[in-house]
Amino acid sequence: MDFIQVKNLRSLYDTGEIEMKKINMLVGNNSSGKSTFLRIFPLLKQSFNKRINGPILWAGDEDDYVDFGSFQEALSNGSVGDTMRFRFCFDNVSEINNVFPTKTGKIFITTREEKTAAIEFTISHNEQTTYDYISEVILQYGDFHIVIEYSDKYKILSLIVNDEETLVINENLGLAEYPIGNDILNLPLFAIKATARKKISDILNVGDEVDFIIRYFYLTRVGNFHEEINTREAHQAEEVLRSVKERERELRKWTFLYYLPQYYEDFAGYIRKYFNNVYYIAPVRATAERYYRLRNTAVNEVDCRGKNLPVFLNSLKNEQFKRFQKWTHTNLGFEVEKSLSEGHVSLRIRKNGQDKAVNLSDTGFGYSQILPIVTQLWYITDARNRREPVKTKRVSEVTAPITIAIEQPELHLHPALQAKLMDVIARIATEKNVRFIIETHSETIINRIGTLIDKGKFNHNDIEITIFDKQFGEDRTCVKKSTFDEEGYLKDWPIGFFEPEED
Repeated sequence: MDFIQVKNLRSLYDTGEIEMKKINMLVGNNSSGKSTFLRIFPLLKQSFNKRINGPILWAGDEDDYVDFGSFQEALSNGSVGDTMRFRFCFDNVSEINNVFPTKTGKIFITTREEKTAAIEFTISHNEQTTYDYISEVILQYGDFHIVIEYSDKYKILSLIVNDEETLVINENLGLAEYPIGNDILNLPLFAIKATARKKISDILNVGDEVDFIIRYFYLTRVGNFHEEINTREAHQAEEVLRSVKERERELRKWTFLYYLPQYYEDFAGYIRKYFNNVYYIAPVRATAERYYRLRNTAVNEVDCRGKNLPVFLNSLKNEQFKRFQKWTHTNLGFEVEKSLSEGHVSLRIRKNGQDKAVNLSDTGFGYSQILPIVTQLWYITDARNRREPVKTKRVSEVTAPITIAIEQPELHLHPALQAKLMDVIARIATEKNVRFIIETHSETIINRIGTLIDKGKFNHNDIEITIFDKQFGEDRTCVKKSTFDEEGYLKDWPIGFFEPEED
């Protein structure tokens, strides 16, 4: 996924396309919308992980990540049409999900040039049922632009293909019409496929042979197919297609619509993978305690507020915990030690060069706030990201990157420790299939990235700075962009950004 755009979410009337790079810094005044944008990532993750009565889980239980209240509370004040939009863009994707068996058992596999794609969802609210629903989907792939409008019961109301309204048969489709599950991506498209098959059958007038002709036309006219094709069947198909040569443009449209559910499911599957790979770290982490009670539980992930951090560390095998100690010693200048006593565990911090380890509760807030972050960073890179990503541009096969969304990592941290943390983040982003979205007020963190670029330790093309600007008393956030040049100097940076306003 290369760009994300949001419309009518709280103060974000329209973010424009925000590019997703290896490191994405979100900066701005308090209540300017930067946290709202960052929290979209855990919001969609929690929405995909539970069965809900609507496309998005705005507010959940204590174990959920974020709370937006409800659709009405999350909707921008004065938004046009009372709808909310999420748009996801992909650059340079190849053909997707097309392996075709024939009557003879031969397999056709398409090949295709790279294209750009985008998918946009419009969320509406039904006041009578009190449920939200997807009222419109826009899919852009290559030179096809598809707009599908849905009712609140997910009946297709209209289909527009390249600005041309197209009639869809909705009747007598049975249970196959309705989506399985109910997250934002489960949408019924069977009516479009069924309509396309009937239209192609009418054009070709070939009855039961229509499925093979569709495949052949797709492979030779739409898919730029280069594999060997059964000669007899190919000759038969060409004879049929020559008889309707003047309707080839119409056939191309209906053939694309015939395979639209496969296109959609490929992109939907990738979006699910992308957001299920999100790890969120909240702005205020759990405070340190002298002892933590153990309950014979094992956890495989640090929660977003670090409340289960002691149990997580205690769950690590000895060799894993030693790797963790070595990692923090090398990268951050301290080690974590743990000791067990009568069903409790205590955590201690030993700074490099010191003989005595100090109980976490006696070290001040800084270490309790950074530990959930660095533990998550270590575990994701050590245990969850060892396999190389699949080197392919097929959307259905691409390994979605891990995305780590962190709010205010600088809380209670000395500037020197902030700088070390950014060194670790920059190295992970460079070496691993990991992206970072960081909301910050820290001048130290911004400047450290510039220093790393100047030293040749980070590529200036791999970072995007998004500035969220909302003036006091205004409803709308203005989204601007900044970045670094090759020498680590900020470009398009607001003058006096970190300075207090003068009366």
